[in-house]
This record gives sequence, structure tokens and C-alpha cells, in this order.
Amino acid sequence: MMSKFVGLLGMLVACLPVCGQSLYKTSAPEKQKVVEELTYYYEVSSYTPAVPVDVTKTANPSTPEGAAMQLLEAMHSQDFDRWLRLWTPESQELMKSQYKKNGTSPEVFKNGWSKAFTGRTVALTKKIETGPYVILVATLSPAGGAATTPPAQPGEMQFVLKQVNGAWMATQELAADPVLNSWKEPNSVSRRVVRSK
Repeated sequence: MMSKFVGLLGMLVACLPVCGQSLYKTSAPEKQKVVEELTYYYEVSSYTPAVPVDVTKTANPSTPEGAAMQLLEAMHSQDFDRWLRLWTPESQELMKSQYKKNGTSPEVFKNGWSKAFTGRTVALTKKIETGPYVILVATLSPAGGAATTPPAQPGEMQFVLKQVNGAWMATQELAADPVLNSWKEPNSVSRRVVRSK
């Protein structure tokens, strides 16, 4: 008798999620919401004057600036393998997985870097600090006397860096972080729906 009861109860429980109907009558549902507000603090400073970067020389990664200069040198020399080694181990694994999934080859990066650095000078212009992370902005400006039609505009690169065992390395940890994506718009508010029901 007990085994039949347990079997019947199991069938009833299994049916509830499938049927999706309550055994009891309720009023019409009233949609409500709970809002969680998260605040991300950060500090922005400008290098005065901007720090020129010699992209032909290797820097010391004991500072965020040195780490960014290393990345810029590797990009300028189109050394993809060395550039990848300048990221944290976790970021390297993530990036390798993404590149394999998307079919992205090192040549794509090398071609982009070649275009970015040709006829341009590089300088570090801004520093954004948030928690254990430092975001550095490098501005690539047309070299003096270089005339193009239309006139070439300065470009920017952002590097997110964190300290690992005494050295600074690039990281993907802020890839979806509001500070990285919105630091130029202080006090901005971004919203997303976590669950619609």
C-alpha cells in the first residue's frame, strides 16, 4: 500500500512542472519588481604631459605604464605570441578558446596592428584606477607632417592591467565591467533586466 502511495505521489510531483498549473485558485498575477543598485567608483587622471612611448623598446612591467608599453611594443613588432604571454594565464586561456571558436588567426591581429601604428606616434594620456585594476589609455596620433585626405584622426587603445606576483599584466577581467565601458560618462546609469518573470 505504501509503495503505491509513494508511486502516486511521485507521478503527481513529476506532473506539476510539466502541466504548469496550480492545484489551487489564485488571483490574477500582479507584476512587481525589485531593483538592485550597484555603484562602481573609479578615479581618472591625465598624464601631464602625455608620456611618449618608444614602441621599438621593451619596458619593465613593474609598473602599469611599463606593462602597457610592453604590450604596445609587442603589437608594433607584430609579435602575437609575445603579446599573448603578456596577459594573465586566465585571460590567455579565455582568449585562446575564443579565437579557436571564432576561427580568428594571429594574422588578423597583425594586420590591424600594422595599420594602427603606421605613420603614428604613441603616448599614454589617461589613467583610470578602480579597485585592483588600472586602465591606461594610449593615444595614437598622426606623425608630424603626415598629410592624408581626409585628415587622420587620433586613435585610442585601452589596456586593463592588474598586478600578478609583483608584475603588471593585461587582463580580461573587466571585459563586461561598467567602468571600462562607461568611464568617459561619469554618473551614467546602465540597466538590464535579469529576469522577466
